[in-house]
Amino acid sequence: MTVLRLVLLILLVGLAVMGQQNSPRQALKPPASCPVTSPPANPFTPPAPYEPIEPSDNGFLLGTEKLWTVLRKSGVWWRPKLRVTGRRLDGDAPPLLTLPTTNAFPGPAAAMLVGVYVPTPGCWEIMGDYKGQKLSFVVWVKPVEQVKPVEQGNQ
Repeated sequence: MTVLRLVLLILLVGLAVMGQQNSPRQALKPPASCPVTSPPANPFTPPAPYEPIEPSDNGFLLGTEKLWTVLRKSGVWWRPKLRVTGRRLDGDAPPLLTLPTTNAFPGPAAAMLVGVYVPTPGCWEIMGDYKGQKLSFVVWVKPVEQVKPVEQGNQ
């Protein structure tokens, strides 16, 4: 399942980049009624052993020593209209299920993520559609390996 998630992430990043190359960039600003978070006066630096990240014109780090994130200075996110579907090729199966697409951001490191649930093992074709750009691939979803119970004396 981890491999499938990685493959889907690569698919979605590729679709995001293609879609942005085919559409004009829109400068969106949040309304004055939305007090988006601004960069802190003292830039946050992650604790060791994490590498410090240089602030950029587009983003900044925000957080504590145990939890942090990167935010866009514009404060703007959007939910892209990415559609991911799938079908089992080697037998009957319930439909592939997806969660709504996450926020996305423009630029060379653009990304869109979709949670995908493949209901049965087997041979699956996964299809993505973003602004008319289509991509599909086939993966083998192996059965979940049974976890053996830990015996009391072997912990």
